Amino acid sequence: MKCPKCGAMLTPLPVGDITVDKCQSCDGIWLDHGELEKLRKTGLRDIEKTLEEQYGNPPAPMSSLDGYLRCPYCADEGLRTNYVSYMQPVKMDHCAVCFGMWLDKRELDKLLEDKQQLDAVQVEGGMKAMFAALAKRIGR
Repeated sequence: MKCPKCGAMLTPLPVGDITVDKCQSCDGIWLDHGELEKLRKTGLRDIEKTLEEQYGNPPAPMSSLDGYLRCPYCADEGLRTNYVSYMQPVKMDHCAVCFGMWLDKRELDKLLEDKQQLDAVQVEGGMKAMFAALAKRIGR
């Protein structure tokens, strides 16, 4: 598969028992449907940093782009931009056909931190604390 952002070939890399597809050129990551939730359940942190430490950033074979932000799996499908999070907005691009998602550099780690913040709030005080933290974040 090739990177929807820069056209480099994506490299499959293991993260626990999940395989993510990473672009060694722009450092984006492609997640297949359901992989984000699996990663969130592992409790792992700094996955992107760990991948760079373990595998480095070797040169990525480049190919041409068929159009900006096309699904690397479906090829003809354009990706749609959404903001996804529990506590802090994180931009991601997703495919409406296969439900995979493209995350730019550091967005995966932000989403994992976001989930951990939510879990901490739920443990500390349930929904009331979560809404209080949200109100604090948006300045009310």
